[in-house]
Amino acid sequence: MKNSRFTKTMKQVTDLIQEEKWQEALDLLRLTDVEYPDTPAVLTAMGDCLIHLDKPDVAIRSFNRVTELEPGSVEAINNLGVAYMFAHDFDNSELTYLKALQFMPDHEQTLKNLAFLYFQQDSRLGDAATILADLVRKNPTDCEALYLMGKCYETGGEK
Repeated sequence: MKNSRFTKTMKQVTDLIQEEKWQEALDLLRLTDVEYPDTPAVLTAMGDCLIHLDKPDVAIRSFNRVTELEPGSVEAINNLGVAYMFAHDFDNSELTYLKALQFMPDHEQTLKNLAFLYFQQDSRLGDAATILADLVRKNPTDCEALYLMGKCYETGGEK
C-alpha cells in the first residue's frame, strides 16, 4: 500500500509538471518507480513527461505497461494512442483509439484525439469532420471540437 511518502512525492511531481519542468519530474518519477514498481500513476506521469520531452517511443513503453496493468482503462488506452500519434505511428494510434472506444464509445477525449489523428492525414479530413460534427451536436459549447472542426473545413478548402 502506498504511504504518505508516495503521496508527498507525487505532489512534488505534480508541482514540477505544472511548472513544465519535465526532466526534473521524470527523474523523480524514475526514482519513485524503483521504490513502487508498476504503479499506474507513476507510469502514466512518466509517459506524459516523455511525450513533452519529445521521446514518444519511450512513452509508448510506459503507457503500454499501464494498459497491461489496467486492461479496461479507457484513459490508459487513450494515452497509448496519443504516444503512438506523437511517434507518427498513425496506424497503431488509430487501432489503439478504436480499441479504447470499444470500451466506451462516447469517450470524448478519445474521439477528439481520433479526429485530430485523422486531421493530420489529408485523406481523412472528412472522417475528422464527421467525428467532430457529432461531438459538437452533443455539446455545442465544446470549443476544442469547434476549433478543430473549423480547421478541418479550412484545410479542406471550405469557407
